[in-house]
Amino acid sequence: MRKSPRSFTSAFTLIELLTVIAIIGILAAIIIPTVGAVREKAQRAVDGNNLREIIKAAQIYAGDNNDRLPDPRAVPAATMTANPQSHLWPGIIARNNILTDATFYFSKSDPFFNGVYPISIISTTDTTKRTLDNTFRTASALAWEFASGIKMSDGAAMPVAWTRGLQTNGSWSLTSGTYKDVGGYIGFLGGNVAFYSNAGTGTSGIFTSNFSARKTTNIQQAIPTAGFIWGTPPTGPGAGTILGRAAGTPAARGP
Repeated sequence: MRKSPRSFTSAFTLIELLTVIAIIGILAAIIIPTVGAVREKAQRAVDGNNLREIIKAAQIYAGDNNDRLPDPRAVPAATMTANPQSHLWPGIIARNNILTDATFYFSKSDPFFNGVYPISIISTTDTTKRTLDNTFRTASALAWEFASGIKMSDGAAMPVAWTRGLQTNGSWSLTSGTYKDVGGYIGFLGGNVAFYSNAGTGTSGIFTSNFSARKTTNIQQAIPTAGFIWGTPPTGPGAGTILGRAAGTPAARGP
């Protein structure tokens, strides 16, 4: 009787399997951080475009309001109310039907953003447009801080809005910055928006003093002396403070 030939099945040895696993691990270690960095860069590009639209909206608002940009302190309670008051800055623009999309004021890169966008800036049930929507008022901390007391005649280099967490020494806060201490965007009155790792050092700041022609890293010294800085500090474990406050932080006299 003729025997059928035996079939032999080749198999990986333990050494070969370990080698393959090691190669996959090395490739993953290279690829995953790269993909994450690309995704982060893309999100920051979106944020930069959002800030450009916010600056444009503020300019349009100024064109219809005696060349003055949004100012929460100048809005009578009978016209519009908000708690926290800092949210009035975007609320004033939205009330005038200029930029009504709440997503422009948040960033997916923000470690304090809970991933839930507000339904609307202005309350959808208030036909008078006097109140902010609860989903916007109680949402995660805004990704931006804003300056008030600004007129269109204040010059193209006047800072209007910037990434949350910018400190008086020109750096961004590790514990409260939208991008931690990596840096942030600054939007100027002339429409220029740029990303900075810091706002300079010492007397080599990128801002011009509100008192003289000297340079400063302190944005509080760059906005008009009668102006205020508005922002909502993040909340949660490890959250730090920011320069802007819900009730406004007054400008400081520059050098």
